[in-house]
Amino acid sequence: MLFLNVLSIFSARGIDRPSTFLIKAGFSAHSAHYILHGKTRSIRLDHIESLCKLLICEPSDLFTWKPDQNENLPASQPITKLRKHETQQSIQNLITDMPFKQIKEIAAVIKEKKEEAITLKTKNEA
Repeated sequence: MLFLNVLSIFSARGIDRPSTFLIKAGFSAHSAHYILHGKTRSIRLDHIESLCKLLICEPSDLFTWKPDQNENLPASQPITKLRKHETQQSIQNLITDMPFKQIKEIAAVIKEKKEEAITLKTKNEA
């Protein structure tokens, strides 16, 4: 079954109060609750678009797929790419015990990737 799984994105973005964040962004309290607690059985396309814009992500980042109990799909089935195996942690938790030198190296890589993305975007717009 396909589920919305946005809490890991909020955590990675350092958003401590996702419900408040969504409400301030224009979602109703009811919609925010259902989106955050994985209780959404259907979702509007404009909500998917809004979430992607707010969280700077792709639609596939919003979803997790969990197979039904007796369901065995081959690994070549595209939906299996949405299966989340690893435990997703916040960046803060990942770097807590890391030496500062390594944190600086990671920050430099992130900065470089961000600059590459900006350069690529600028070239595509030209």
